[in-house]
Formats: sequence, structure tokens, C-alpha cells
Amino acid sequence: MCLGIPGQVVELLPGFEGQLALVEVTGARRRVNVGMLEEVPRPGDWVLIHVGFAVERVDAAGAARAFEGLQLMGRPAGEQP
Repeated sequence: MCLGIPGQVVELLPGFEGQLALVEVTGARRRVNVGMLEEVPRPGDWVLIHVGFAVERVDAAGAARAFEGLQLMGRPAGEQP
């Protein structure tokens, strides 16, 4: 299992043989390699990102669950949600 950060594809970047996309992660836009995915994502699609690579396409609910998990990991020990 890896730590996947959810992000929403904004656009595919020209060149790079269709393997780079601009992805929005909590308001910040980043270049992400989408070459590992079976299908090229479209703008609006959600992906899970690990060390700069999109490793999985997910729906909006899956992205929300991933983000909630990340928030839980960032809480101090013993703090209740």
C-alpha cells in the first residue's frame, strides 16, 4: 500500500507524449506523470498521486475518502475526529 494524495486533473500538458498532466491538489497545481495509468485521464478526473506519478483513477467519493484518511494521519495521537 502506498500513500496516495488525491488530485483533480485540470489539463493534459502538450508534448511529453501525453504523459504529463496539470493536476490540482488542495488548491495548488502540479505537474503529474499520468503514464502509469491504463487510460489517459481527462480534465475533471480524479487521480491518486504518489511521488509525482498518478497511480490510480478514482471517483470523487474515492478522492474524498483518501483526503479524509490523510487528515486523520495528521492529527495528534489521542485527538478525536
